[in-house]
Amino acid sequence: MFKMSNFRILQLGGLSILLSLIVSLGPVYSEESNLLQIEIKYTNGDRIDAYQTTYKVYQDFDKTPIIEKELETNPETISLPINHKYKVEVYVNGMFSEVGYIELKESSEKLDIGIPLPGGIKFHVFFEDGETPIENAIVKIKSHQGTIQRIGNTNENGDTMRYWLQSTFLPNDYYVAEVYYDEFLLASFPNIELQQGISQEQKIVVPIPDIVEELIIFRLFDTSHEKILNNDDFSVLIEHHNGEQFKSSTLNDRGEIYFSSIPSGIYSISVIKDKSKVDLWPETKIAITGNQNEFDLIQENPVVPNTEPGAAPSTDRVIEHPVKQTPSSSSEPIIYEPSKQNYQLTCNCISFRLDGVQDYWLNEVQYELINLFSKNNIPLTAGVIIDSFGNDPYLVSVVKKEIGSKNLEIANHGLDSKPFTVFDKQKQSELLEESNKKIFEKLNVSPTIFIPPENRFNEDTKSALIENGFTHLSASMLNDSPPFSLKDETLYRFPAVTTTGEYVPSQNRILGIGSETTYAEAIGGIDLYGFGVITIHPQEFAIYEGGEYQNKINPDQLTELETLIDSLQSKNIKIVFLGDIDKNIRMEVQNTPNSIAPYSIPSWIKNNAGWWRDGNIDDNSFLHGIEFLIKEGILQIPPTTQGSGGSEIPSWIKENAGWWAEGKISDDDFIYGVNYLVNQGIIIVDV
Repeated sequence: MFKMSNFRILQLGGLSILLSLIVSLGPVYSEESNLLQIEIKYTNGDRIDAYQTTYKVYQDFDKTPIIEKELETNPETISLPINHKYKVEVYVNGMFSEVGYIELKESSEKLDIGIPLPGGIKFHVFFEDGETPIENAIVKIKSHQGTIQRIGNTNENGDTMRYWLQSTFLPNDYYVAEVYYDEFLLASFPNIELQQGISQEQKIVVPIPDIVEELIIFRLFDTSHEKILNNDDFSVLIEHHNGEQFKSSTLNDRGEIYFSSIPSGIYSISVIKDKSKVDLWPETKIAITGNQNEFDLIQENPVVPNTEPGAAPSTDRVIEHPVKQTPSSSSEPIIYEPSKQNYQLTCNCISFRLDGVQDYWLNEVQYELINLFSKNNIPLTAGVIIDSFGNDPYLVSVVKKEIGSKNLEIANHGLDSKPFTVFDKQKQSELLEESNKKIFEKLNVSPTIFIPPENRFNEDTKSALIENGFTHLSASMLNDSPPFSLKDETLYRFPAVTTTGEYVPSQNRILGIGSETTYAEAIGGIDLYGFGVITIHPQEFAIYEGGEYQNKINPDQLTELETLIDSLQSKNIKIVFLGDIDKNIRMEVQNTPNSIAPYSIPSWIKNNAGWWRDGNIDDNSFLHGIEFLIKEGILQIPPTTQGSGGSEIPSWIKENAGWWAEGKISDDDFIYGVNYLVNQGIIIVDV
């Protein structure tokens, strides 16, 4: 008995040791990998094309996939840990198609998955009468997640080609058809279902008329948004988008231009005077569909040419001021020294930049912030972290709506939150290309603005951005240093000069900043660099309780933001998209320390004044040029009384202009002469 007990003890001990070895070695063996080949076929036996096919792999009973990727080849082989059961879900054109199960052991396995046949659909697109076809409309077919699956045009009968897409059989699976004129969305038609192996026809009636019978009204405004009345014989030319002239009409006594009975479509609009297009109004593309029947055309700020010796030619579009040179002799005009006044380019504007837009994270707060700007028609630039965006239908719908309403500009905020500086140039370029591709798939826009994750970038980043067609980089002043050029740049750098929230290390969170501080720092940015960018994070606008951010807006901090916006607008600080800062530049005087003059004189006017005295510019050209410069705010003069005369120009005025060009008299003396010409009615301006 004693021996038997010892033997059994030895047996149990040996078994225990063996079990412990098995348990300890088990995880090691379970981490060994083997190959799984996945082949996907239709139910008729044909292999599917890998295009727009993705799959997800789940391990055992996990609810989160361990692999989620696009199908690259068919069949496709992947490596997985052995001794696990796997579920593989297949998606084609964004639709769930089938699922397969397999257990991977010590030998390679193959998993065959059969999916339903695709369905065919052809669209017939008509105007609101249901009978007149729409020719050359663009039809985009998207999955219910918003990813574009097919794009095509209608023919003269309003028909598209027939598209074959994966059939739908789950309750929440459907396609959306969107109809566009060019980039203008006309209508969206959801809940399109496809039956496998069956070809369908679908009629789409777009709620716009074939002919817009209502009056189409255009108004012309100058750069100061003053309405132009019928004193210059302006007209508006409407051209078809292909450049074929369609119709023109002249400015009337009410300062309006009327058209009627215009066929729905995309048109190019130009302002005409003396049978020529006026460059001060850029050619504009509009959609006439009956949804908007009144259009305001506003002059661009002219870019003043630099006529100083040795100046490099500008790549900007240059609008020459109306001072015409008519040399009276064959000798070259004298180049006069510039005025003592210095000028700088400035936007005198602010951009708001909302960082970290992403799914299911403070999305109510993100919505409230976006809505604040939208309801007040204030531009907002939103940085999207694209690998964390696109699956939250609530947030996606808000973002898409505001993009369509022209209230929101999308910036690329990276594929994820990893800083670009850890990658080489080639990898950075690949990340930019991939992230922009995903943004286009989800939002149908291709950003040209990049907000680097953690605001970190290097020279490789800038090179990669330029190679990928980006035009703007916005980091922060901690990671970027002046100067920041406002013109002639391939890649503009407009960093954030201030923020609405500040990170507090002791509390490990972002706290809201008072509007007064943010306002002062923003104005300081304008004074120093000609612009200001203000970053916003959802965190500082969220209620903070129990050591966590709550998905609820903090009304006090939202009020601070509203106060900040009101303060900027009360000072006539323009709020623009970040990508439009360089499109809103103008020249502004920087007085020398000893100057107390309340007026400003562009330095290149000295040449014109000297050439006028020397006979190289005639009287009318010079005076009309001065009138133009005063009206446009380029030349500013002290208050005076507008005369109604039109008497001859005193000889001393012309002589003074020449002496001023030669530096013999002061700026004040020249301005006195200009004021005299206004007072005598020789120069006519609004004063």
